Amino acid sequence: MNQILLILHLFGFGGGVTASLGNFLITGLIGSAPGYAPALNRMRFALARTGQVALVLLWLTGIILIWSKWGGPASVPPLFWWKLLFVVVLTALMVVMDLTLKAVRMGNTSLAARLPLLGMAGAVTIVVIVALAVFAFD
Repeated sequence: MNQILLILHLFGFGGGVTASLGNFLITGLIGSAPGYAPALNRMRFALARTGQVALVLLWLTGIILIWSKWGGPASVPPLFWWKLLFVVVLTALMVVMDLTLKAVRMGNTSLAARLPLLGMAGAVTIVVIVALAVFAFD
């Protein structure tokens, strides 16, 4: 059972990285080919949804793994709590990105300028989470 949960957890991670990297690349493409911006922005919304689903999958499988593999929060390695802090930060960033994308979709295109910074912050946060996970669970 734990192997299946870990596989699903890693699929969630893959979906999150795909969404983050995809949005980063789309931002660069929009800057170099503004004529494609409408189509590329539609992809941005699809990738945002992918990232949201991935994050929910990560939270669900992660919480279950804490009990099924570690026997509860008291048994996880100390670095896990730092990893979890950054997962909370990533979750907050995703909420802000989602609200920003919704505002852009509603016509407030001036907020689109925030997206590259939010995307970069999310990417850096993902790298920190992975590093902490490796050290915590090695």
